[in-house]
Amino acid sequence: METHADLLHHAPGKKIWHYFFEFLMLFLAVFCGFIAENWREQLKEHEREKEFIHSIVEDLKSDSLQSGIILLQLKGKSKGIDSVLAELSSPGILKNSNDVYRLWTQNLDLKTFVSNDRTIQQLKNSGELRLIRNKAVSDRIMQYDQTVKNYYRQTDLMYNALSDQHIYSQFFDFINLNNNKNIPVPLPEQGKKLLNEAYAHQQLWNYGLSGLISWLEEVHEDGANLLTFIQKEYHIE
Repeated sequence: METHADLLHHAPGKKIWHYFFEFLMLFLAVFCGFIAENWREQLKEHEREKEFIHSIVEDLKSDSLQSGIILLQLKGKSKGIDSVLAELSSPGILKNSNDVYRLWTQNLDLKTFVSNDRTIQQLKNSGELRLIRNKAVSDRIMQYDQTVKNYYRQTDLMYNALSDQHIYSQFFDFINLNNNKNIPVPLPEQGKKLLNEAYAHQQLWNYGLSGLISWLEEVHEDGANLLTFIQKEYHIE
């Protein structure tokens, strides 16, 4: 005689439920594995975001320090050009070109700011900017990057202008000026002919320098504001 258990064992629906149960367990195992893997991936991305944010903070601190120093140097350079212009417009330059030669020579170079943008460029080039989940922070990072690019464009214009030294090279009597530093050296005839052009050249240079200072002030201000904003959003001291 078959028992009740034997009847259940041979019941046609049992095998179906058995397979369904196994399928359900397998599905749950795969699903839970997917959830766990996705969670681990999110944790990794959050850690990467923190690393990038802290790196950007350090870069901005470096930028702020450097741009502040360069700003002071450029403003000093602008005052130097003002002094050159004053000497060029002085009647005494015809008999004594020593001071204008000294001032012009001192202001031939150009101090430039170079952003420490290693992290921003890495984020852009690798496509990992998406890791910065805070859209406001991401947008302001890109805005700062654009401001730096605008400053670079003005710097390129200034370097191109600085490379044109034909007026300087023809304006002075270099041999007598270098050999007689304490004796007044008159402006040579060629210098007299170029006096008006020399003044215009230095004036245009000073206008360009003022523009460069304005762009760098914007870089300095945007960088400081971005640094403060990131520190607030990510609770960084």
